Amino acid sequence: MATHEIVILGGSYGGFATAYDLVKKHIPAVTKVTGQKFHLTMISLSSHFHFPVAVPRAVVDPSLVPFAKLETPINGNTKLPADQFTFVHGEITSFETSSRTVYYTLLDDHYNKGAQTSIHYDSLFIALGSHTKHPAFKLRGSHLEALSEMEKLNKEIQAANSIVIAGGGPVAVETAGELGSKYGTSKSITIITNGPKLLHKVNPDIGTNAKYYLDRMGVHVGLSSGVTSATKLESGQTRIEFTKGDSVDVDLYIDATGIIPNNEPIPKDLLDTRGFLEVDAYQRATKAGALVYGLGDIIGGWAQIGELFVIKDTVFGNWAYEVSGGKIGKETAWVVPKNSMMLVPVGTKKAVATAFGWRFPSWLGWLMKGRDYMIGRAALPVQAGV
Repeated sequence: MATHEIVILGGSYGGFATAYDLVKKHIPAVTKVTGQKFHLTMISLSSHFHFPVAVPRAVVDPSLVPFAKLETPINGNTKLPADQFTFVHGEITSFETSSRTVYYTLLDDHYNKGAQTSIHYDSLFIALGSHTKHPAFKLRGSHLEALSEMEKLNKEIQAANSIVIAGGGPVAVETAGELGSKYGTSKSITIITNGPKLLHKVNPDIGTNAKYYLDRMGVHVGLSSGVTSATKLESGQTRIEFTKGDSVDVDLYIDATGIIPNNEPIPKDLLDTRGFLEVDAYQRATKAGALVYGLGDIIGGWAQIGELFVIKDTVFGNWAYEVSGGKIGKETAWVVPKNSMMLVPVGTKKAVATAFGWRFPSWLGWLMKGRDYMIGRAALPVQAGV
């Protein structure tokens, strides 16, 4: 019986969750009942795992979170068995669903391009993730580029007297909170969201408390007013125009609105109208054929990494059921929870948090994340999965 090849596209949270959960839990169960052997190959554009969780604090005050601590080399740091797992540092160029082939270009440690090659897959997990409009917050490719963008933003923050942050989600709120904690009213700091409140899609409401904490730091909070344009002026400032018709010139504009899927290698017919990978209720990319699954931001833009903890058993359980011919477990449809899971530090002393319908006290959110942005766990996905 030929070895079943599992290919994982992406080396971030979704990719490592796939590798570790399959190797530790699901592959042994399938092998036990079918005798099938498996091998995993992960292909990642970055040679390092990037820890985006702590970026808001790092870009404001790298003395608290040094940039270098956000990057963990992948090769040589995983705890996966060498005979069962292979890491490939490469740029995925495309994949064909008809031949079940992934095409990629090898990269060296300095991101120089090498040979073009390909790999056949029997199972495919697409975990390519997403990137942010401002390149400092979330890795799109090279970890060297991520380091450069974070350093650049830190210098811009130091030089700016007036700063506007667009966005009402976790990254925007966290960045505003870090700025407020460090600079208080010595800089003019404003956060603008087109929603009626910060974190406005979160249930139960924690955005009201976030606004209260920002207000107390001297951060200006603008609600129900989005940004229509941001134009760089000859003076070096940026002119921001808002949906309400007013405008302002500021030293630094930070766009922290939404995420963009890393969908370049994915065939267009597999994407939805927003550019994310289209999956069914079982998290299968059904248009791509059997045993192709999506995981993480690429399937629709998840709010928090913690949601991987909730969904991953459904995804991998469905894979085990399918690959075993129904001998393992059962198919389970994913039902989006009514209540959100979110933990957002607001400065260095406060936080807002909710999970499973409960709001948690500020001190608990600070203890869990706000104290050090969990920097001690930056290498954990590479070494143990999610």
